[in-house]
Amino acid sequence: MKRITVLVGNYGSGKTELSLNIAMALQKKHGDVTLVDLDIVNPYFRSSEHTSLLEEKGVKVVAPVYANTAVDLPTLPPDVFSAFGTGHAVFDCGGDPVGATALGGLKARFDAVRSDVQVLYVVNTMRPFQDSAQGIADSLAKIQDRARLKADGFVFNANLGPETTGEELASGFDTMLAAAKMTGIPIAYVSGTSEALGVFRTRCTQYTGAYLTIDIYMRPYWM
Repeated sequence: MKRITVLVGNYGSGKTELSLNIAMALQKKHGDVTLVDLDIVNPYFRSSEHTSLLEEKGVKVVAPVYANTAVDLPTLPPDVFSAFGTGHAVFDCGGDPVGATALGGLKARFDAVRSDVQVLYVVNTMRPFQDSAQGIADSLAKIQDRARLKADGFVFNANLGPETTGEELASGFDTMLAAAKMTGIPIAYVSGTSEALGVFRTRCTQYTGAYLTIDIYMRPYWM
């Protein structure tokens, strides 16, 4: 991965789960990692909800000023600019075109270091508006427009949280291939738990790309 990883995608795509996993993996390998929670609209399932875990692992967390409170104001913290320094950074962005607007406000910063940035569009074909190639392409176009950044690759992350078996990845793979062909954006990674990826590797032997193995942290409190 490049020095700065930006994760965008629709609600339910799994980008926040990926953000946590990527940030902790980078910290273990490189040190000096910042996770920027740019979800300034949705008060649920924010990566900053896991600040204690991340900081325990040595990851610095930058969150919206009013994150995890009852106040819902789209306010970016000044610390967000520190993520463009010399360390690694992971940006977890809002899950719709409105949420992606915060990312667009940082366009000049990203343009200045674009060769160090990888923008990944996360897709979960088990979710509405992501279950067809056309739906993926349409959502991608809207989010890219607001974010003012073009995706460099897809992360195929079809999952149902801890209930994922791997069959979900296998059954949605043709849709993901069609979306990649339609948009011209490659599949950069297939993501899932080690068990799910084991099933996918058995079922989809034609895939020869990279994988992201994750643990599940984003469990609602009632589970």
